[in-house]
Amino acid sequence: MRDDYKIKTQTVKMDVEVEKEVAEKLKAMEVYSKFTVSELTNTALKRFISAHKDFLPPVEPYKG
Repeated sequence: MRDDYKIKTQTVKMDVEVEKEVAEKLKAMEVYSKFTVSELTNTALKRFISAHKDFLPPVEPYKG
């Protein structure tokens, strides 16, 4: 499970704003877990996306 946090593909920088409490908790998690804020955030967002596919636009079926 700890291997799930390592970023294994290409990355890009994003500028986002989060609530102060969220930023503070992420920083505390980084210190305690030894995972970077980027690794924690990337994993959390991947899990959010997986659970909320209804937020994604519909994909047209392949017509090949």
